[in-house]
Amino acid sequence: MARWWGLDLGTTNSSLAVWSDARSEAEMVDLGDVSRQMLLTESPVVPSAVYINPKDDFWTSLGRIPSIERRWLLGRQAYIGREAGDRNYEGRQPNYVESFKPLLAAAPTKVMTRVGGANTQVLGYLNGRYRIFMRELVLQARRIGREKINALTMAVPVDSFETYRAELSAAAARLGIRGFQTVDEPVAAALGYGLNTERELTMLVFDFGGSTLDVAVVRTTGPGKAGTPAEVVAKQGLSLGGNNVDVWLVEHFARQINLNANLWRGTEWYQALLDSAQALKEDLFHREEASLSIGGRMGKELGFRDQQPTLSRDGLIEVLREHGLYADIERTIETLLTEAASRGIEPRDIDEVLITGGSSLLPDVHRVLADIFGRPRLRDWLPFEAVANGACVFAAGHRVQDFIRHDYALLTFDRDSRDVEYPVIIPRGTQYPTDGPVWEGYFTPTCARGEPATEFELKICEISRATGPQKAIGYDENSRLRVLDRAKDEVVVICLNEGDATLGFLRPPHPPHRTEARLRIGFAVNNDRYLTATVSDLLTNTRLMENQPVVKLR
Repeated sequence: MARWWGLDLGTTNSSLAVWSDARSEAEMVDLGDVSRQMLLTESPVVPSAVYINPKDDFWTSLGRIPSIERRWLLGRQAYIGREAGDRNYEGRQPNYVESFKPLLAAAPTKVMTRVGGANTQVLGYLNGRYRIFMRELVLQARRIGREKINALTMAVPVDSFETYRAELSAAAARLGIRGFQTVDEPVAAALGYGLNTERELTMLVFDFGGSTLDVAVVRTTGPGKAGTPAEVVAKQGLSLGGNNVDVWLVEHFARQINLNANLWRGTEWYQALLDSAQALKEDLFHREEASLSIGGRMGKELGFRDQQPTLSRDGLIEVLREHGLYADIERTIETLLTEAASRGIEPRDIDEVLITGGSSLLPDVHRVLADIFGRPRLRDWLPFEAVANGACVFAAGHRVQDFIRHDYALLTFDRDSRDVEYPVIIPRGTQYPTDGPVWEGYFTPTCARGEPATEFELKICEISRATGPQKAIGYDENSRLRVLDRAKDEVVVICLNEGDATLGFLRPPHPPHRTEARLRIGFAVNNDRYLTATVSDLLTNTRLMENQPVVKLR
């Protein structure tokens, strides 16, 4: 039986997903030696790099014939992903290319690689390199799963030209992929994050990858099918990403030993040093301190001697601040919002903020976004998977239902032990709007310090946990990243209304000696994804609240 596949071609990393009938959801595909696992979530991604074979063998030459390539993928034309990087470890080789996506639409005939000697030079054009990347990725998927990809949906930039989509379609046809289609990246991200794109949505997409920061305000018009094209309202970009941070870290460690980092460029160790800086950076996504991994000979030749360079999370934040990363993000978003406002879209009109790209995990980036847009609007838990998974959902024709993505609970105390408890009132998977209350309960007001209670308050908490086979991420109340392991039942609990938990007043006040229930409270979810409360006073037989919004859910 044919399966549906989704591909997200990223500037730094690409992701392949397949629809799982058993789980009724998309799942990421591990392509073995060409993949690398992201440190935090263990999500498999393929570095967007190609290393062209300098010489073809018989089967590879035969496999280049288009009529044969449409039926059989013979030989190996290149190494891709992690294997390509391994072959370029000592420095940039002329037959190696990475991060070709930004130029694909603008300059598809740009020369990117050169293979062969001075008299037998074969120029590698960008469009050809992308087709080879696709070819080897499809071939590797067949090697791993012994299954041919016949139906592939690829996410593309929302403002890409038709020439870009035509290049992709032609490449897929040459590889024998009959069922090829494209979907706009913001729509794919929305589907991957579980949003129903059949209704009108105004979204801000924050894509922060290895070499670029791209932000856009887009609109889905609805009603219609789940893949209704998005309309770009405003867009801004910046040549800034994780690769810049790696270089800044190398420069930081060079200054510590009074060296100019430029002295390391061109040495056999420089690429290894950048890779070590990247690993340290990713460690500090969720740890307080990390070390730069350098071997004995490598460390001595670079000037570190017997030192093991370390950096704290706060130290990384200071490096990022010194280089203006946070200011650049804020300025880029401010410019975007100004452009959107000139076209009639105010910041308050943005329904969702979709966060993708590995650099979004850098310390304090989440805090910047939460300060600007508020936490409830952030979709932040699938930075690597959302686009590829969404392309899969679109390919499978699966209609996304509006449902809640996390558990929501009350913060209460056990009457006898006074231990904190979190009874779930809105479980993950609840479809909204709900038809009446989802949960009802009876409460006795807390009489602090033994004095009569004149008001009643309820603290609503969001509970994030891993639900799939891979680890998940969550952010605590200080926007610090936490890694959640399903096997260990790890959770992140956030109180959503800590500073505004008072819902109403009690008249007459509730005396401390009365331990029977005073309030009956029911919770529902309205069409705008707000938790609503209906509260009745059992003593006076009056309704204190009627479907009143309390907090916005995700």
